[in-house]
Amino acid sequence: MSPTKLGYWSVIASYVCWGFMPLYTREFTDVSMLEFFVHRIVWSAVILVVLMLIQGKFFDLLKHVTLKTIGFYFISAILVAANWYIFVWGILRGDITEASLGYFINPLISVVLGLVILREKLRKLQVVAIVFVILGVAILGFAYGKFPWLAFALGGSFGLYGLVRKLGTLRAVEGLTLEMILLLPFVLILFYYLYTQDQLVFGTQGWLIDLKLMTIGIITAVPMLIFIFGVQRISMTSLGFIQYLGPTLQFLSGVYIFHEIIDQHRLLGYATVWVGLIIFATEGLYSAKKNRSKPIEPVMMD
Repeated sequence: MSPTKLGYWSVIASYVCWGFMPLYTREFTDVSMLEFFVHRIVWSAVILVVLMLIQGKFFDLLKHVTLKTIGFYFISAILVAANWYIFVWGILRGDITEASLGYFINPLISVVLGLVILREKLRKLQVVAIVFVILGVAILGFAYGKFPWLAFALGGSFGLYGLVRKLGTLRAVEGLTLEMILLLPFVLILFYYLYTQDQLVFGTQGWLIDLKLMTIGIITAVPMLIFIFGVQRISMTSLGFIQYLGPTLQFLSGVYIFHEIIDQHRLLGYATVWVGLIIFATEGLYSAKKNRSKPIEPVMMD
């Protein structure tokens, strides 16, 4: 298999994993959101540190980290932690389709952040795409009877995370490893708090349950590593299309597996958003081919 094909299949595999993350998350309904969140960070940190040690890069990372770098990546760590917690909160309360909307609109939020913070210019069709998304969100707000805060919290936190990482100096794996290390002291304190309150499942129901909880780190870190491996071997334009696979699978699982209600008004809202996304993706493909420029890099999902 050629490196390009291997890259495509690796990226597709990572987005399939993220797309079916709600199915996996709903297997832990007997575990509190806080404990799920703790296990996700702790075991992800373990996997990433072990990988860095095997590659002989861990101590080099520590050697070159400065206080400025720590402060910078602490911000990105808080953003990705917030995104992960909000996602689990949304899934466990049964809002899978709204959560998927957050990842659908994330690329457009990244564009708006680039406009506001980096002073990047919008192209005409990008403006049209944003108008369609705003209209679609307004329809969804009417259909749900409330503003889709969950979707915007997920899309906004991930958009900000992508922006911070775009400005960072560390490579993907090194940056993610540092983020997990920076979060460890806080989640270990949280772990101890849950222990003192007798709210821990870990260590109380046998080694099989403990092993299952440890797999939360695997299902978090491994798709990210596969994504990083694959993204280095395919074009950013192709990736711009593939990134919609994850939220599409999340949306479909919410509708057909968990039977979330999508009436005509909600469907119209989602369809309007999707029209905007199609315009955005198509315009990005055309612009990239015409100018041979790279679109804003999509970030990893959850």
